[in-house]
Amino acid sequence: MGSKTIPDGRRQGEEMNRKSGIKRRAQPEGPGLARLKLNELLGSNALLTALRIIMGIVFVAASCDKLLFPEVFAAKAAEYKLIPELLLPVTAVAIPWVEFICGLLLTLNVFSRSTALILAVTLAGFIFGMAYDLSSGLAHDCGCFSFLEESIGAGAIIRDVFFIALLLPIIIYGENKFPHLSRKGK
Repeated sequence: MGSKTIPDGRRQGEEMNRKSGIKRRAQPEGPGLARLKLNELLGSNALLTALRIIMGIVFVAASCDKLLFPEVFAAKAAEYKLIPELLLPVTAVAIPWVEFICGLLLTLNVFSRSTALILAVTLAGFIFGMAYDLSSGLAHDCGCFSFLEESIGAGAIIRDVFFIALLLPIIIYGENKFPHLSRKGK
């Protein structure tokens, strides 16, 4: 599929600078411009920083009681009926540490793309577990935030989907490196 040539020798999408006679690409219009502006907004440093800090704090907060009381979290995880009993102790320790470390790394902008992806996959697992239990007729505490004491249900699933949506710009536009610890030129 090639570009159409306009009678003055330009290709479609090119403009001619009147003074210099140099051809240049035309700026997108209509839906292309809207898509470009959306990409600029989602990839802006201010938005990415705000999302990283908010989601980092959310996951650090979610992990605190689970880290302090792993036996309580193990009991809540057992209610999901998805994790084999043999793996419950490991799960009760691993999930809170993943939440805490990833939340901290996200807040500090260390490997933020990978960290956001890990958290999104974790949330997808939580959504699957809640949906499976709801379809099986089970009702129990979500185990997400101890201070909320919320049962599994549409509200918890919608919240987790919303959290994934907040992580997507970080996954797509975030950085995957250590922040610069020293200033250049010193």
